[in-house]
Amino acid sequence: MKPRLLALVGATVMAILPLTTAQPASAATRCPQNYACSWTSANFEGTRRLQNNSSGCNPFSGRSVSNQTGRLITIYRDESCYGDRIDIRTGHYSANTPWRFKSVAVWG
Repeated sequence: MKPRLLALVGATVMAILPLTTAQPASAATRCPQNYACSWTSANFEGTRRLQNNSSGCNPFSGRSVSNQTGRLITIYRDESCYGDRIDIRTGHYSANTPWRFKSVAVWG
């Protein structure tokens, strides 16, 4: 009986192991607190750039973004915070923006 029970426990553990493997870091953990981060490619791939939480309009480009500034940010399709825009609340992110953004306004 013991060998059968051990085999059953072993099979159960082997079946569960693939479900408990480490997951990729989330956008929030890959972007430091008090910063907004952009990545040159979708899904947080490519070169990461940081923007501090100082208010104002700044050059900031990429295809994915994470806002950990503690403030609302707005990303813009054009330079100088002009054109199509998307608001990203603090603690939120976009893995694949509909267009490459080129500037950011940090509010507050």
